[in-house]
Amino acid sequence: MKIYAHRGYSEKFPEGSKIAYLEAVKAGADGFECDVRLTKDREIVCFHDRSLRRIAGKGTVISRATLEEIREQTEILTLSELLDIAILHRKDLLIETKHPVASGGAIEKLVVDLLSRRASDIKNSGIEIIIMSFSYMAVWRLRRIYPLVGKVIAYRIGLLFNRTPVIAVNKDLILKSDLMRKSLNARRVLLWTVNERNKLRLLKAHPQFEIITDRIEVAREELQ
Repeated sequence: MKIYAHRGYSEKFPEGSKIAYLEAVKAGADGFECDVRLTKDREIVCFHDRSLRRIAGKGTVISRATLEEIREQTEILTLSELLDIAILHRKDLLIETKHPVASGGAIEKLVVDLLSRRASDIKNSGIEIIIMSFSYMAVWRLRRIYPLVGKVIAYRIGLLFNRTPVIAVNKDLILKSDLMRKSLNARRVLLWTVNERNKLRLLKAHPQFEIITDRIEVAREELQ
């Protein structure tokens, strides 16, 4: 069962920071998860929220500031920098593009462009990179230009109408239903965000699923 570090080792370190990803390596994560947005100067950054409000107490909106301006207020990784870490340490990578955004589908195009430029390094490292999104339009765009695409699903109805090769599913949709777990046996399923020990223990009996978690060491302990 693969374990992905949700925004790095975010239980113990600042989410999305370089140290959070490096410590996830030490803790034994199989891969990293990140969210990506575009800055005003079209840099791809690993950041979940629309603004810096929650993380840095600032009202700065990611899409309206340059990378340099953001870095004056908080630490932030570019996707290129995270990719360097993933390649160096041979860690798989889940990339979620955030929507809705004013730049529309530009984020998917620029992410795929970056991965294409680094294709040789990615191949030589042996890592797997999945791009995913909550947005159906983003997934539609991605399926035309990238081979490994996932749909992020928060509600049960999303499972009925989605046919992507990979799905990232809110853990409670799966844990609350034996029928739902069995119906997904033929699909590749990533579960987010699994932090509770009792839920990790339940999933130990279902090694076909892959886990996205803030608590890398706890997940390792419960799933071993």
